[in-house]
Amino acid sequence: MSSEPRAPQSSELYRPIELTFEGADLIPVDRTPLTLRLRHRASGAERVVPGFWDGGTTYRVRFAPDLEGEWSWTTESADAALSARTGTVDVARGAEHGPVRVAHRFHFAHADGTPFRPVGATAYNWLHQDEPLFSSTVDAIAEAGFNKFRFMVFPQGGGYIEHVPSLMPFEKTDGRWDVTKPVPEFFQRLDRAVEVLGERGIQADVLIYNAYDRGQFGLNELTEEEDAVYLRYLVARLAAYPHVWWSLCNEFDQLERPAERWDRTGALLAEIDPFDHLRSIHNWIELYDNNKPWVTHASIQNGSATTDFGRANLYRDVYGKPVVLDEIKYEGDILDRWGHLSAEELVHQFWVATVAGCYASHGESFVTASGSLHMVEGGPLRGASPARLAFLRRVLEEVEGAGLDPIDKWDDPAHVAGVPRRLYVQYLGRSAPETWGFRLPIGFPGERPEPGDTFEVDVIDTWNMTITPVGRRFTLDDVQRNDAYDRASAPIELPAGEALALRITRVAG
Repeated sequence: MSSEPRAPQSSELYRPIELTFEGADLIPVDRTPLTLRLRHRASGAERVVPGFWDGGTTYRVRFAPDLEGEWSWTTESADAALSARTGTVDVARGAEHGPVRVAHRFHFAHADGTPFRPVGATAYNWLHQDEPLFSSTVDAIAEAGFNKFRFMVFPQGGGYIEHVPSLMPFEKTDGRWDVTKPVPEFFQRLDRAVEVLGERGIQADVLIYNAYDRGQFGLNELTEEEDAVYLRYLVARLAAYPHVWWSLCNEFDQLERPAERWDRTGALLAEIDPFDHLRSIHNWIELYDNNKPWVTHASIQNGSATTDFGRANLYRDVYGKPVVLDEIKYEGDILDRWGHLSAEELVHQFWVATVAGCYASHGESFVTASGSLHMVEGGPLRGASPARLAFLRRVLEEVEGAGLDPIDKWDDPAHVAGVPRRLYVQYLGRSAPETWGFRLPIGFPGERPEPGDTFEVDVIDTWNMTITPVGRRFTLDDVQRNDAYDRASAPIELPAGEALALRITRVAG
């Protein structure tokens, strides 16, 4: 016999609401067991959200209201016990900013317009770790100030894997994983992992498929049809969480699958997610065609793109979308060429990415006590870069505007980024000169600086994490076609050899 759904009478904007129902029969997971239709009373806006099975004859639907006011809902299902259930919920504005979307073409902002500057971290196999390692990872990431975290749903196999989980996502039928028989306890653990990240203000960048099975578990052997069953189930469970990002796969090209299969799977993801979360796919050697319409932002591995200026921003020109360099090698102590960057080098590469108008993700590859790596299993952070990246994040969050864009992307030898005429950031690299004469690039498009514009300059020590005002103002007295100068002012004296950036902000004259 069915029971009345357990549902709140009121909720906050963007926060997930969960409705729980008891069905009469077990509905196969390759079918949508019930659908929730919602209507916003004031605007008439309608939303349609799929439900999911959660063990026994228990079914749930999660939705996140995106408008304030009263919502009414009704269920539809082939099971009479799950059909024609109705209710209402009043939604008020709270503290949640809503899902992160693409904003101003190359940047990100929450649904309410609050800018989001991703400074991410990585621990691929975190979901599958036991306590206290599982919780200590979240503590470490949050305390370090990272606001995006990449992890895999399926367990990782291969090198540096010292822990094999006992809990797997599906049962087996005739020795093969059966995606129509998901293990509720596994996915409940995933639910809680996503919730924990949200409670700490961290975006959950969920890696859906697994290129690192290495034949150890066989989860890389799913057919395209099985992929779709799993994908629909995953989306039904997680899509209502406002802080979810989707990534189809890490290093997708390690799986022997034709590009057309990835195209179809990505398009399916875009079609079935009722909350339209960010979507990407991450490469190993072969770049995916991130111009595909289902891709919202480019998630790229390229160890050399940020070792020098003028490289990373080319991806913006090719794709016309936000670029997140989710793997630019790792700070660590292993021999592999991707795993032994110094902290100074990694911080340098983050700043190069920043003035390219791009974003980057961190990872640590120090060998842990178990013989694994932090970027595999998680745990406390050991490197010197996280504090400096948290400092960079604070600098980015002080930017008024969509974000930093290259000012003159084609021919500025200084590779200055900013918001034309309002704000400029010039990264001087790991070894600053003794002096800097006031000069701004002029790019197209964007508002041009004019003679008489006045600026203040802060010297940012990217390693020692200090911001020092120069203490005098600069006024443009020579504005040319491609450059603008304050010729009358003496150059700024700098601590030569340090890793410095300059923040140049227009002020009232």
